[in-house]
Amino acid sequence: MRKWRVGTVSMGLSLMLLGVLLFITQIKGKIMFEPFLVWWPIILVVLGIEIIVYLFLSKQENPIVKYDFISILFVGILGTIGIGFTLLTSTGLLTELQTLVVAEDKSFNLPSIEEELPDNIKRIVLETSDHEVKIEGSDVNQINIFGTYSAKVNPKSNPPIADKDNYTLTKIVGDTMYVTIKATTRHSGPFSTYIAIEPTIIVPDNVSLVVRGKHNTIALYPGSLKNHWTVDGPSYVTMHVGKNNDVLLSATSRNRPENGNVKWDSIEISDKGGIDEFEEEVNDKLYKGTLKVGNGTYHLNIFNSELISVNLVEGL
Repeated sequence: MRKWRVGTVSMGLSLMLLGVLLFITQIKGKIMFEPFLVWWPIILVVLGIEIIVYLFLSKQENPIVKYDFISILFVGILGTIGIGFTLLTSTGLLTELQTLVVAEDKSFNLPSIEEELPDNIKRIVLETSDHEVKIEGSDVNQINIFGTYSAKVNPKSNPPIADKDNYTLTKIVGDTMYVTIKATTRHSGPFSTYIAIEPTIIVPDNVSLVVRGKHNTIALYPGSLKNHWTVDGPSYVTMHVGKNNDVLLSATSRNRPENGNVKWDSIEISDKGGIDEFEEEVNDKLYKGTLKVGNGTYHLNIFNSELISVNLVEGL
C-alpha cells in the first residue's frame, strides 16, 4: 500500500513554481527574484495545507505524520531564501545590490534654466559646491544654466536629476541673487554610486559676480567684462580673457601663477603662517600675481586657490 509522505506535494509544486519563474525570466527578461518575492510564501502555505489534509484524510485513530525529509528540506531552503530576500528588501539592501549588479555609467543632459534678472539686481552670488563649472559672461540680462551629468544608475530607472530644483537653488535678497549648485548624493563602499555634474553658467557681464568654490575646478570666460568679479575657494582656476578686454586681474594662490600664455606684470611671494587641521604649525608660501589687460578698469580677483592659469585669446 502506497504511503503519503508530507512534503512530497510541496516539493513538486515548488519545482513547478521555479520552472514557471525561470520561464518568465527567459521570455520576458525579468529579474527572477522580483516575482519570487511575491510568490515564495505560497510554498509554506502549500506545506501547511498538505499536513492538515493528511491528518484530515487519515483513517487512523491516532494518525502519525510521516515526513519526506528531503522534500521538506528543499522547501525550507526555498523559504529561507525568500525570507532573506524579504529582509533585504525591507532594509533597502536588495535595491542597492540590484543596482550594483546591473548599474551602468550613463550621461544625461541637465534640465536647463533660463531666468530673467529683475532690473534691481546688482550682484550675483554663485555657490558652485565641488562641481567642475564653466562660467561665461554675456550681454543678455539672464541667468542660463545647462550642461551634462554622469551617473551610475540602473538602466531601467529614471534619470536621477529630472528637474532644475534637484540640482539648483535660487533666491533673491534685496539687490542680490543667490544661485547655488547643490552638492550631489554619493554612496561609498560596496554599493557605491555617484552623480558628477558639469554645468555651464552664463551670467550678465554688467553685474557684479561673486563665485564661491569648494576645492573644485572653475573655468572663467568673462567676455566683455563690465563689472567686478570675485572668485574664492576653488583649487584650480583657468581663465580665458580677450585681448581687447579692460580687466585688472589679481590672483592669490599657493602655487606660482605662471601657467597659460601670458606673462604676469608682477608676482609677489609672502609667507602664510597658521595651524593646520592636525594642530601643527605651517608656513606655506602665497603667490600674488597681477595682470593688467587694457586700462584695467574692471577687477577680477581670485583668492584661496591652488593653481591659476590665464590665457589671452583673440576675439573674446
